[in-house]
Amino acid sequence: MSYDLYVHLSGESQDDVRTVVRGKHRNGEIPDIAARIRILAGIAAYKEGIKEYAVSGDRKKGGGYKSLVHKKDQPKTTPYAMDLIAPYRDLMKKIGLLPTTPDLNVLPPGSWFLQFTFTLVKPWISKDDAPFYMTESVNPVRKDKVVKVPYMAAPSWKGLLRWTMMHIRLDLKKDTLTDEEFAQERFRQTLLFGDEKGEEPGQTQDFAGYLDALKPLARDTYIRLLRHRYNLKDNDPLPHHAGRLYFYPTFFDLIDVEVINPHSRKTKAGTHPIYLECVPTSAKGTFTMLYVPFDMIGQPEGEVKKQAAEDLRRVTDAVSAMMLTYGFSAKRTSGYGTAEDRISGSLSTTWTGKRPFNNAPFHQLVNLTKEVSGD
Repeated sequence: MSYDLYVHLSGESQDDVRTVVRGKHRNGEIPDIAARIRILAGIAAYKEGIKEYAVSGDRKKGGGYKSLVHKKDQPKTTPYAMDLIAPYRDLMKKIGLLPTTPDLNVLPPGSWFLQFTFTLVKPWISKDDAPFYMTESVNPVRKDKVVKVPYMAAPSWKGLLRWTMMHIRLDLKKDTLTDEEFAQERFRQTLLFGDEKGEEPGQTQDFAGYLDALKPLARDTYIRLLRHRYNLKDNDPLPHHAGRLYFYPTFFDLIDVEVINPHSRKTKAGTHPIYLECVPTSAKGTFTMLYVPFDMIGQPEGEVKKQAAEDLRRVTDAVSAMMLTYGFSAKRTSGYGTAEDRISGSLSTTWTGKRPFNNAPFHQLVNLTKEVSGD
């Protein structure tokens, strides 16, 4: 007997695939859906002739991996959603692994916390880094390494929101902003998100290089603002520093698959289906973000609140654009990863306390932001 689970529960026939999918294989039970998928991956890899059946089962009766993650028009009733995602999300909530509103009284003045639940109107796609999955025809959606719940990592939120803010406040306005205004806005975004990728001595590339190219004459002013902020001399390298925004991961409540079936130019028939795991339309997730102006500790309270309020308006505008217009998914230029214009959550600040909103459109969040900012 082997003591390796996936060796002991391996297989090579259609009967093996069917018993694994049912969760009763080789006189044992396999209650965990993610474990069943890993065992199916081993069966598919072991025998080429069984690979397609392990993925999608019988053409008429279905089965295989696909039956665990997909049910037409009923993603809430798939085994993966009901038997894995739902119980693990409940467990994560009970043991405090899902983000909740922090005690702002222990944070510096000017701190604020934004959290809301949103609903997808277009599927969300993201490539997982699992080294071994079903087959090359199945692209796995990103999942937590332990509980295997689909999720969007905190750094992904940060990168996409930074791009969105740059696009709507710098890229689209580059022709109307003066060099000084462009540099000031770029500097404020750097304080929010931290130093720019590609900012290296002697040359810039990546994100920093792109911004330099948008408004070349504004770069000197931007560098001067950075050096003044961090008390640097002209020959000192630019600082590597954290931003004021802190992001949390988002765990989704559903999973599904999108199918792409390339067709032959000669026969016009489908060749080999490609399955893209996704978080489907109608799935819910929670966006969470914390703002801490740690670099303003000791400054006058009025100035701290003024900057915090300005940053709050700047951020909520970008969040709204990211969620409704630009998307937050792989293939977002094709329309993937956008949300409904209805959210429920709360905004908490050190100067106004907690302000809830329920089933509100994004423009009400923007109005609430202006209200707590004193506009």
